[in-house]
Amino acid sequence: MKAIIVYSGKGGVGKTTTTANIARLLAEQGNKVFIIDADINTPSMNTEFDGEHPQENIWVHSSGNMFDKFIYLEKSMVRQYLESAKKKLRQINPNFVLIDTPPSVTNVHIELLSRVKVSYVLFVTQPTNLSNQDVLRTMNFFHERCGKVNCGIVENMCYDEEKRSYPIKLVAQIPMQDKMNTENLLSNAKSEFQKIVDEVVVSESVVLEEYSTENGYDESFDITNMYLIQSKRHYVRHELKYDDGTEKTLNLPIPKFLSVRTWSKVRDYIRYHDQTGFHFDLRIEKCDAERVGRMINNFKNDENAYFMVTNAPNTAIHLITGEIGLCSLLTGQDGHYELPRVSYQTSKGNVVLFPDEIMPVDMNLIQQQINEGYVMLSDGRYLPPKETVDMCYNTYGHRVGLLDDWEKIYDGWTK
Repeated sequence: MKAIIVYSGKGGVGKTTTTANIARLLAEQGNKVFIIDADINTPSMNTEFDGEHPQENIWVHSSGNMFDKFIYLEKSMVRQYLESAKKKLRQINPNFVLIDTPPSVTNVHIELLSRVKVSYVLFVTQPTNLSNQDVLRTMNFFHERCGKVNCGIVENMCYDEEKRSYPIKLVAQIPMQDKMNTENLLSNAKSEFQKIVDEVVVSESVVLEEYSTENGYDESFDITNMYLIQSKRHYVRHELKYDDGTEKTLNLPIPKFLSVRTWSKVRDYIRYHDQTGFHFDLRIEKCDAERVGRMINNFKNDENAYFMVTNAPNTAIHLITGEIGLCSLLTGQDGHYELPRVSYQTSKGNVVLFPDEIMPVDMNLIQQQINEGYVMLSDGRYLPPKETVDMCYNTYGHRVGLLDDWEKIYDGWTK
């Protein structure tokens, strides 16, 4: 497999059209081509190709095919989008992966290059000083990230045949089309596009990279026993047994959350030893290992994840039940036996939410909700349609954290 990044320092230079026509020519010559539209929040590959499998040898992964409305995805959802592209890529096993990237250098480029080794970087520019400078000032970024990968320049919308000088190879010059009509661009400039194909065909094959960060909890042991140590002022001894057979003891003044795997054991101890001062409240009752596990596992070794608020807490910053936003995992928090929770990000500050107040959201669910009318806020959160909140309030009301003045709160966020 050969992976080619198509990049431009500025927008509007014909990068997407160039990518699409390279794909068409490669497919025409019998190659399986997978296109990743990495311009996630302003996709345009869906205007070049209709659907995810528009031609026999072409597949397209584009947020434009997924979302009916404008979206703004960041951090973990960008990573989910790229990971879902990798999953499709493994299934299709193409000869070529063409990656149409956003203009300028963004976090998307960094995330991409942590997952995919690159065979070739193709810079698309125009025969103007401004476009050329945009390419030159970002060239070092790709050299630093990709190593000694081969690079080339394609001049698009050329009005002459002058051979301009660049520090890397000028591969092709695509002529300006009459009235900017690119419908027949491939047939009109086939010899130039063939030069690009000839260049990338001889690039090196690559393998996919995996992405992960450190997990928040050690899930490699069980708790075999828990009991009070009278001689140590009511400390609780935790007897641990690891998967490799190692046995350890851990003495704590009170039980606490150690891992998803052991939480049921700790939770049961709290439940049945209330007479020693441990308090088994409604929150601990609701936050069983399954619910806590769903929350932690949604991060998938990532720093951030999206969640839906299913029970808005009565905090200084009022949330709307059903809204979706970005969270970071909080560990080692005071109170409630150090039960893990999340920090939910809003423009007015962060809100701490417990596992029983949220539901994990993946790419498919956020896609469905946005297409069904969720409203995007300036801070990247998504609010459900007002009529949906009204229906929820009339059905559940305070039981899901919707206050009587929820409409005023809603309007405050949207305005």
